[in-house]
Amino acid sequence: MLGFATLIVLSWYQMRFESAEYFPDSHQQELELYLLESAVINQEQLKLAKKLQVRQEGPLLMILLQLSFIDVNQFSGLIDWIPKSRIDN
Repeated sequence: MLGFATLIVLSWYQMRFESAEYFPDSHQQELELYLLESAVINQEQLKLAKKLQVRQEGPLLMILLQLSFIDVNQFSGLIDWIPKSRIDN
């Protein structure tokens, strides 16, 4: 069962990007490199997630979570990759 705080973060994150037009930011390349180097996901998973990201126009972390390539705990840890300016707006 998901923790209450995790559910709040997931809900906020999803609502935050559902209504806004989404463009992958400059931090995505850095995130992709980290995910690959730390073996969180492999190259094939990243390729599939990026293809789906284009269709859904959403943040990579949400796509990875939807595809079950990362779990909620990993998502929660990776949320720090969101640029502060995107959170504050």
